[in-house]
Amino acid sequence: SKKKRFYMTAEDVQKRDFINAQLNDTRYISKVALKYLEPLGADINVTKGVMTGWLRYQWQLDSLIGQDKKAKDRTDHRHHTIDAVVTACIDRSFYQDLVRLAKDLEKEKSQFMPKDIHIDPPWQNFRDDLNVALKNMIVSYTPQRKLIGALHEETGVGFVDGAGAVYRVDLSSEFKVNQAKKIIDPEVRRIVIDHLARFDDKPKEAFAEGVRVFHKDGKTPIKRVRILQSKTTRKKLAATKFGVKNRQGKVFRWMAYGNMHHVEIIENKDTGVYKGEFVTTLEAHRRAMTGTKSARERGVLREPVIKIDYGKDHQFIMALHINDLVSLEVDGKRKFYRVQKLDSANKRVYLRLHTASTIANENETFPDRELTVPSLMKKKMRLARVNAIGKLLND
Repeated sequence: SKKKRFYMTAEDVQKRDFINAQLNDTRYISKVALKYLEPLGADINVTKGVMTGWLRYQWQLDSLIGQDKKAKDRTDHRHHTIDAVVTACIDRSFYQDLVRLAKDLEKEKSQFMPKDIHIDPPWQNFRDDLNVALKNMIVSYTPQRKLIGALHEETGVGFVDGAGAVYRVDLSSEFKVNQAKKIIDPEVRRIVIDHLARFDDKPKEAFAEGVRVFHKDGKTPIKRVRILQSKTTRKKLAATKFGVKNRQGKVFRWMAYGNMHHVEIIENKDTGVYKGEFVTTLEAHRRAMTGTKSARERGVLREPVIKIDYGKDHQFIMALHINDLVSLEVDGKRKFYRVQKLDSANKRVYLRLHTASTIANENETFPDRELTVPSLMKKKMRLARVNAIGKLLND
């Protein structure tokens, strides 16, 4: 082990320190939890992770979930359940016997491995019973229903009639050559392109400290330029972005909306067609503010954060938030998914299997996780209610 430390790379050291930090956090929270539970008066002890790993190996529990049948799969939230069950099977006397046996084997052999110890499971059908429990369990999440998160993006865009959405960029060493061709003002565009050409299109040299480029008057330096972001109309901007007004009440900047708060699913009573109304955190916050005292004094009518009245032609079905649990009918069976993301631009709802603990979904078999609201309703989507310990309250 000492020799290996001499050959460790910077990446190895960083990984080791990270693991050590995580282990220290685990040790600390174990002590805090133990102290917190002491008033119960029960005999409570903390087991070591290596002990839990030995028992998982002996009882062949790692193969119950995940792709790797010989190692713990942390991409599935249910690995916490397996550890909890194993921990529940370890009492103080069993722990002491196991440690004593390990010490004896260590004296007899030069290399001690966990597989050298054979431990019978608590009962004969222990693994099969746990497998059934894992297949039937639902992972509990806390839906994000609070009015938190960014109301809009930090930077915005302007609008030029006949051109589209524009944004300002400093002429610095970070300026990109292809941006010069998108400068709105034709005269400024020509000057900047010619200036870059004199420096072989190298922004770091063309806009280095002390190097200046001037307007056609030869006196006024060009410090910032307006770049065309996209060709669009004012009507389209108003439909997708938030307009910031000046004191005269005129919109001078358009900001992209921040987080999505929820999506309201409604159904046309006559056609049976489903539709999703995506509500931003900004809009949800505005609705909530109508219930304040100052709003009532101004005569503002109170609005619910979740709108359920869509007139006589539509009926409200449900509202979905991030981390809400839904069930879909897939291959004739009910499968449960967590709402991962609400995409208002494409009118889609991103789903993940309720057991998945990672952001990516390379190993999932559900192909159309990015579904429109009508597609989800065709799969007979239902909102599932689960309590804190994963007990299904409906569906």
